[in-house]
Amino acid sequence: MNSNVRTPGTTVTGAPRMAAAVTAQRRRRQAFWAGVLLVGLALLLYLATLDNGLQPAELLGGDLITHQYAQVQARPSNAPGYPLYTMGGWAWFHGLHRILGLIGFSQPNPLPILSSYSTLWALLALGLLYAILCRLTRSPTQTAGNWPLAWLLSAFYAVTYFFWYYATTAEQYSSAIAQTLAIVFVYLVWRDAVALPLKDVRGTQRAPPQAWGAGGPRAAGLLILLAFLCGLSLAHMLTVAFIVPPIVIAVLWEQPRLLRNWRMIGLCVLTALLPLASYWYVWARGSTHPAWWGAGEWRNAQAWFWAFVSTAQGRDELSWGLAPGRALLGNGFPELIWQEVSLLFLVLGVGGIALLGRRTAFVLYGTLAIYLVFDWMYRYGNWFQVILPAYPLLLFGVAAVFDRWQQSVRQRRYAWLQYAPHVVLLVAIAWRFDASWPRTQSHNRPADTALDRAAVLLDQPLPQGANLFSSVEEALALDYLINIWGVRPDLQVVGSDQAGNRLEDGKIVLATFASASILLSELPASVAPALRTFSPDWLMLTQTRLAQPAVSPTVVTDREIAPDLRLQGYTVQPAPAGKPVTQTSQAVDVTLVWQVANAWPAGVGLSLRPMRQGAFIPDPARSDGAIVQVDASAPMQGLAPNAPLITDALRVPLPAGADGILLIVYRHQDDGFENLLELPLGIPPLSEP
Repeated sequence: MNSNVRTPGTTVTGAPRMAAAVTAQRRRRQAFWAGVLLVGLALLLYLATLDNGLQPAELLGGDLITHQYAQVQARPSNAPGYPLYTMGGWAWFHGLHRILGLIGFSQPNPLPILSSYSTLWALLALGLLYAILCRLTRSPTQTAGNWPLAWLLSAFYAVTYFFWYYATTAEQYSSAIAQTLAIVFVYLVWRDAVALPLKDVRGTQRAPPQAWGAGGPRAAGLLILLAFLCGLSLAHMLTVAFIVPPIVIAVLWEQPRLLRNWRMIGLCVLTALLPLASYWYVWARGSTHPAWWGAGEWRNAQAWFWAFVSTAQGRDELSWGLAPGRALLGNGFPELIWQEVSLLFLVLGVGGIALLGRRTAFVLYGTLAIYLVFDWMYRYGNWFQVILPAYPLLLFGVAAVFDRWQQSVRQRRYAWLQYAPHVVLLVAIAWRFDASWPRTQSHNRPADTALDRAAVLLDQPLPQGANLFSSVEEALALDYLINIWGVRPDLQVVGSDQAGNRLEDGKIVLATFASASILLSELPASVAPALRTFSPDWLMLTQTRLAQPAVSPTVVTDREIAPDLRLQGYTVQPAPAGKPVTQTSQAVDVTLVWQVANAWPAGVGLSLRPMRQGAFIPDPARSDGAIVQVDASAPMQGLAPNAPLITDALRVPLPAGADGILLIVYRHQDDGFENLLELPLGIPPLSEP
């Protein structure tokens, strides 16, 4: 037997005591640096998979996009506003944004910055989980706890799907996990502080001051901190508060005399209610921006505020859905738990919690029971709000079982079996990593195309202060690039009513060609805008009284094509690259200036065809032998006004090796087509994609 290990009834003195202290210090140092390594590896993993793009459906609504707007613009998030989380996100985003600007990033992608705020909370949650597991596995001979076991369990949780995904996307769930684990950690530290007797400088035990209660000022401070952490749920995710009732009961179970300490009760209640003061931010920001109120009608800002913080706007998500016939298995919960952590860990976790002591087991079992009842009663909706913190609570039980196993076999004949839990956990980490990676890889996803089209629409010399009208999907993407990314903040996305008002005020409105006919049909009869092609993407609308800009083609041709049609000239220039969302395909914009007698002649169309060494280029997307070409039956997609001068613009894709473009103007005939003009157009130098 190791003589440095103290046994009951003995006192370690002299050299053995010093050696034991050195060993304990070394183990604590090892545990600390192991924790640093854990957090560092998780940081590298999460940064490698950090969300940096948006899918089209994500722009349509949901928590992810709501939190991004809230944190960038300091606006209330979805009800009840998440004020503390949002204010922290605002400081995080603008702080990092400014730092990146100082080191040369003039217009950094906001998505990784916003997503990294979730990463910050996830790393804090992992650090707390590791510290709790080390504390729960402490023993007289392992004052630093069973840190290898704690490390492997924490690494396993780090690669579970939901935790990993929400650690790399701009949602609030990783912060709720961190808050839940912080409550458990402070409770455990407070419990140990209460259990330790106070001693004076001579080592003599003395009674604690009655003003503070058991544990003295340190325990009292920890209790007040615990009350504050519990109260944070009032200004954050309300489901975090599910752990509060078991915690309160466990605290009073440990120290029933607290019920007679009115001073401490008052301090704890006041501290717990303190986070409610943050709702002033929701009131201040919301009352000054009625446009943020969302759908609904309110008499004034006060009526909106109370409806908002009482979650009246989102209460249908928690509508009563008790369905006894569905038992406990419905809509993914709780079977998702054993699908994620495995049936083995679920069984070990539920059973192992009983090994952690009566009070700790009561806290964990009580919290899990409330989670289960909540999910069952409320139509199995929002299950992810409670399933995420349920995982680490179950891992506490797994740690207790594995640690007990290692202690029981360590001094036996087959001592090597103490490493069996390590092998099981390594296999579990590999399994969970392999299963989670395809779904959690949020970096450079091929489906992140929501901003591509809008980036092209903005990467043009649009008039200062112009008003933009487009389809709903494009309008959402344009608004994101303008207000969140900071691309052309002078521009504004408008609806048809706003567009009509702006035109009456003499302002410029740009409508995408795809949506122009809708806008023209919805404008009031009093508005008669003049139309002009701005680019292949945009149609410019101005009041008739405004002078039309002069059109100056780069190449003047002055070619008569028919008695009533003349091509004055053309311009060929590189198409917008789609910055800051850079596109990889290459194209050119061809602007044609036509002179007509009155209106575009019927039956006349045109075609633009890329050429390679004098031959047309097959379309790689088709197998029927079709070539790459852009056709138009009339200028300006049929919106050309009756005017002597018409400007049209078309975007022509350039396949690899294209060295020219052929413009063909043709007329429909009964037996086919008659080419009126075949004109080769040069291609300007293009930058590499």
